[in-house]
Amino acid sequence: MAALLRFYLDAGVTETIGEEPVNRYQLPKQQSASPTAAPSQAALITKPIRQNSAAPNTSVPSLAEGIRAAQEIAAACETIDALRAALEKFEHCALKKLASHTVFAEGSPAAKLMIIDRQPSSDEDRSGLPFSGTAGQLLDRMLAAIGLERSDVYLASAIPWRPPGGRAPTEEERALCLPFALRHIELANPDFILACGEAAGYLLDKKTGINRLRGVWNDLQISEVHARILPIFHPAFLIDQPGSKKLAWADLLSLKAEME
Repeated sequence: MAALLRFYLDAGVTETIGEEPVNRYQLPKQQSASPTAAPSQAALITKPIRQNSAAPNTSVPSLAEGIRAAQEIAAACETIDALRAALEKFEHCALKKLASHTVFAEGSPAAKLMIIDRQPSSDEDRSGLPFSGTAGQLLDRMLAAIGLERSDVYLASAIPWRPPGGRAPTEEERALCLPFALRHIELANPDFILACGEAAGYLLDKKTGINRLRGVWNDLQISEVHARILPIFHPAFLIDQPGSKKLAWADLLSLKAEME
């Protein structure tokens, strides 16, 4: 049963209806009546349902209101622990309602190098930790190749919740999560950032794909915090496209030289 539920979640199923099937073909027969007959109970309840659906007190917050709330909440957080707690309580992003865990960070925030993941995969959604599963194992080997271990870096996720079905997050979802990601970087205050995959364009506010962004150092300034940021292919991409590992190796050597 647990495996079946996980399959439904990965497939993007968002809600359950009931344990017993409903024969919709019987409903019109139950509501049918002669012109002279009194209205049935089913017919009487249609009017309040229409009134409730148009009730003005059920307004949904706009995107602008959600972004403004995210900015205010993130700015009020003085520590990373407070930011994590605020993100857990943030209700303006619909991704949270469908995710199993909030994927926030792992490791020491005092590390010089911060590695930022894109949106969580199914492995990361289950564990609640960035860079889990086979992609995380490859990242460990990539770090070991330049003399680093997972304990030497600070791992974080740019998007804290997995989109249903593993789809890419929408522009609205990215905008709602961005204030928390930027505040996270500001509080961690790393010297260097390795931005993996789509996280690079997201943090640098560039529409350019990772193929053109990778390997080029950028300066990221957030208030008084300054960091050098290097876009790189995501480990999950390298698993599917092993021919690109030579480019990732060049980026890792560039990172090592910059840190030294």
